[in-house]
Amino acid sequence: MTAAEFGKKMLLNLKILPVMRDSVIPVGLPFITMFNPESFSISETVEYDQPCTNGVQGEGAKFIKSRARTFSLEFTLDGTGTNAPKIPLIVQIALFREATTLMNGLIHKPNYLIVQWGTFICKCQMKTSDIQYTLFDQTGIPLRAKIKATFEEFTNDKLSQILGMLSSPDLTHVHKVVEGEILSIIVFNTYNDQRYYIQVAKVNRLKNFRKLKAGTLLTLPPIAKQ
Repeated sequence: MTAAEFGKKMLLNLKILPVMRDSVIPVGLPFITMFNPESFSISETVEYDQPCTNGVQGEGAKFIKSRARTFSLEFTLDGTGTNAPKIPLIVQIALFREATTLMNGLIHKPNYLIVQWGTFICKCQMKTSDIQYTLFDQTGIPLRAKIKATFEEFTNDKLSQILGMLSSPDLTHVHKVVEGEILSIIVFNTYNDQRYYIQVAKVNRLKNFRKLKAGTLLTLPPIAKQ
């Protein structure tokens, strides 16, 4: 494989780009792997508060928040020159650390990152990086290493607040009825409590709330905090 052919192949490989907090413009050298990841996993966590009322069984857990996604990638760095241009392993690792974990003097912390591979693209920050050296020359200089890197998705604070507000039961919502929907279920999905269906029926002046007409727009008002 010629250097030109290998260069074209690397355009499809995993890329890690250092960027500023509110920008997607690179602020340093991107890190591009010679070989694509051997494994890729995504983890999502939803937090609930489990009530512990005495004498009550099967009480539903109350949603608290969804945590930022985390994802992990495992890939190999090779400095032997086998099936790839010969770039010293220590140089490859230095470029990886420069992009992901070393301090950026402008923000006094490691870089924000954009990780892209195939159809996956995510703005994130590095959480952990484990480097396992797997091959050495006769003098003990490492020639090959396996990296396992874990990242946490980063969402702009203002965007997070907007998304949280839009899903809050403390705001007025408008719901378009779908054929077969029941008012108590709609109310439960909004307030996590179906007992508010009578108040919602009154607000919307529903004469027959047991049979909703498809296409009807229902106003779901904010709940009063006690």
